[in-house]
Amino acid sequence: MAIHFGTGRSWGGISQHEYRRMAQDSRHQLAYRVHFAALGWADFQGHASFGPGKLAALLGKEKQPLSDQSATNAVIRAKRLDLVSPRSGAACLVIPPHLFQKRKGAPVPCRIHQDR
Repeated sequence: MAIHFGTGRSWGGISQHEYRRMAQDSRHQLAYRVHFAALGWADFQGHASFGPGKLAALLGKEKQPLSDQSATNAVIRAKRLDLVSPRSGAACLVIPPHLFQKRKGAPVPCRIHQDR
């Protein structure tokens, strides 16, 4: 599968390792940390699946996880800023294909979005 964002649209790569690190850096605002987590853990279809409480744990501060409600609120803010797809939730963050594409990876359906 070739990466294609449209004719005449430039694009560049990212380090998913670095985005995972930034997602856990409490100096950044939570909505952007949600975006960083989505990019850092995205599979080749743009889905970043998290087990129960996992997103809240990685968005926490000083090894204290966020409450489930705070993690949900952070995802809602990220959706309002169009940083993640409206289909996103704490269990699976989705990056739309016009923002993110990945060439390789196994198509493992997340437990939330069975339609892919």
